[in-house]
Amino acid sequence: MSEDSSPLPDRLQPLLEYQLRFERAHLACLCAAEAGDDDTLNDCRAERLNAMRALITACADAGADSAPDRQVLKVAAMAALANETADTPE
Repeated sequence: MSEDSSPLPDRLQPLLEYQLRFERAHLACLCAAEAGDDDTLNDCRAERLNAMRALITACADAGADSAPDRQVLKVAAMAALANETADTPE
């Protein structure tokens, strides 16, 4: 839990939106696969691939493509998604 308590370093903050875009696309793929919707799944896979490419490029351009940097971004994105989900009324 200590990973969640430390804020995202300033140098990684601009990359969070790229990571979030990838994570959202990945979740959309999972939902489409679970629903058995092949057309939507194919669209989601294309979006996920585009998001992954953009994330990799942005991280490389920022010099933040090490495993620790990727892990910090992943944890921050998952925390942000969890917060979004908790804030969404059912």
